[in-house]
This record gives sequence, C-alpha cells and structure tokens, in this order.
Amino acid sequence: MAKGVEQLKIFLQNIAKKENYLLSKIDIKPISSGGANYTTDLYLATISEPLKPDINIFAKAANLNEDARKNNDFLARVYETEALFYSEVAVNFERLYNKCQVPVENRLLIPKYYGHLLVPYEELLVLENLEAKGFKSFDRMKTFNWDYASTAVTQLAKFHALGLALRDENPHEFTRLVGNFKFDFSESQEMMDIFLKAALENGCEGLNGDHKERLQKFFASENIAMLMTTMSKDESFLIHGDYRPSNLMHRRHNGKLEIILLDYQTLRGGNPVGDLMHFVFSGSDEEFRRLHYQRLMDHYFTQLTLALQLLNVDVEKMYPRETFDADLIKMRPLGLLLGLSMAGMITVAPEEAPKMDGDLSKMHVKLNQLALERIHGIVKDYVRWGVL
Repeated sequence: MAKGVEQLKIFLQNIAKKENYLLSKIDIKPISSGGANYTTDLYLATISEPLKPDINIFAKAANLNEDARKNNDFLARVYETEALFYSEVAVNFERLYNKCQVPVENRLLIPKYYGHLLVPYEELLVLENLEAKGFKSFDRMKTFNWDYASTAVTQLAKFHALGLALRDENPHEFTRLVGNFKFDFSESQEMMDIFLKAALENGCEGLNGDHKERLQKFFASENIAMLMTTMSKDESFLIHGDYRPSNLMHRRHNGKLEIILLDYQTLRGGNPVGDLMHFVFSGSDEEFRRLHYQRLMDHYFTQLTLALQLLNVDVEKMYPRETFDADLIKMRPLGLLLGLSMAGMITVAPEEAPKMDGDLSKMHVKLNQLALERIHGIVKDYVRWGVL
C-alpha cells in the first residue's frame, strides 16, 4: 500500500502541474470498498490551492499478487482493459456522440479520466471523485426498486448502443478493439468448473428436497460450460462483463435519478443479455423479478432502440427484437449460474470478505441468511419459469 501511495502522489503532482496548480497541497487517504472490490486498493485524494477549486480524485491501485496473476490470465489483464476503455473506447464514444450531435442529456455518463500507469504490479488508474459531485454507491445488502433498475438498464442500453454504432460505422475497427478484450471460457476450464461447483453447492444449501433434486438434475443435464464457451465467442456487442450495482454509482440531481457506470475491468465482446443477467440476479429479489422481470427486459430493448436512433443506427439491422427474445430464453441458464455463484460474494460482510490470491477455488464465502434468501428466491424463479 505504501508503494501505491507514493506512485499516486507522483501522479497527482503531475496533474497539479498540468492544471497549473503550482502551489498545490495534495492529500491522499485510503478507503475501503466494503467487500465489493477484490483487485484494487482504493484512494481518495484532493489537490488544493488557495483561490482555486479543489480537484477531487478517485484512484485505483493494483493489489493482485504474483500467484493471482500467474494462475488467472484474465486477472492480469484487468488493469490494462480498464485503462484502454478510458483512453480509447470512451474517446470513440465521445466522437460518435459529437458526430451525431446527440444532446448531452441523452449521452452515457462517463467519469472524467486523468490517466493511468501500467507498470506491472504498480498499475494505477486515476479518475474524478464522483462522491464530490454527490454520487454514492448502492447498498449491496439491499435490493433495487423499479426506479433504480430502469435507470441502470437505460444506461446499459446506451453503452451497448455505442458499441453497436462503432461496429456499424467501422466493423474492422470494432473487431480490432474487441480483440483487446478477448476472454475465452474454453481456455479456462478450471475457472468454469469452480463457478459450476460453487453455484450447485450454494443452490443446494438449505433447499427442500424437491428443489434440490431439480437443481441437481439441471446441472447434470444442462451443458452450461458449452453455453459459456459459446458466449465468449459471441462478439456482436461490446459488453461490460460485470454489470451489477456494486459497479455503479447514483445520485438525485434536479429531482432525477442519475446512474454512472464504473469498473470496466471485464470489458469484452459478448451478448448483451449477459450484462442483463448480471444486473438482475446480483441486485434483485424474488418479488422484484415476479413484478418487473419482463417489464425490465422490454424497457431495455426500448431504450436500446432509442439510443441507436440517436446514433443513426437501425436496431432491426443490428439486433432485431426476435433475436433479443431468443437470446433471453437461450441464456436463462446463465442467470441461474450467476445468481447462485455470486450471492455469497455480493452479500458478504466486509470483515469476512476473502482475499484474492492465486487459487480462486479457495475463495469460499460462508453463506449468510441474506445470501440464502436470495438463492432460494432464484431457484423458485427458475422452477416457476419451467427451467428447473
């Protein structure tokens, strides 16, 4: 941590010079993610100077050890992936918006980016501190309501639309960009096995006999590994890859809820339903899904259509509704897998959150009552939907 602070201090001194804060004072303090982040140490910093507004900074410094990097190739690339989003992908997004003269209020919200450092084991990403603008993190122990969910899905649709617009404008450039974020599940069978094992073990804990038997039969008969492999080869969209409330911030501004996407460490080519499944099954409960699941899916497609219209792209050409509906059915097992495997990690108390080391199979979290409630609700959903 001391080395991370020193690197950050040097980086902030350079920002101060660039912004002409020649008599600046720099304050840095580490903060906790509360068990929501496993790959970085987090810092808040302020660059201040008399008679000038403070520059409020949020920084992420790498904390993955050598074992974690060697044993998990995708982890070694998360810092480069996020840096590339802000330095190149976001620049393309802004260019597209300006080209199409999209009003500011209809654009995807992206934090101000100050730069990065990609020296191995000393990686650093520096952004504006959104808390200073009134944004706050979602309480992962709670479930979201319709207002939050619909706003978050609107932002997701804008993000997906920008990727499609890039692909429509220049397919070769889109392919080149997505090639930087490749992740093939078939090349990481060990990780796939870990996820499947955790999902089955978590799902069976505390279930009644009938539901447990249904779940065991499903995992024995459904080729989820093949689904994940097929997904990783789908590069039709640019997807977030870990779209859940812990990776979003929100605020009320002029009476309107605003949500901003963060943590682009898992950016890759893929199917947009993957992001929707991540979101729905990481932050909702059984009641929300019973009342709003289909409504939320309809809302997503409506917002995707509107976002593409602003970018002069025809949704029927790029992603017709019938294809989206078919993907929702085809990828339903992914929601089950994600929901069961993530529940413990999402609801773990900060003091019980595991450390990311070289062996992901040892990152076991004892399920608390909230995790069990969420898991049981997910199983009931899949029974009701006729999947289990």
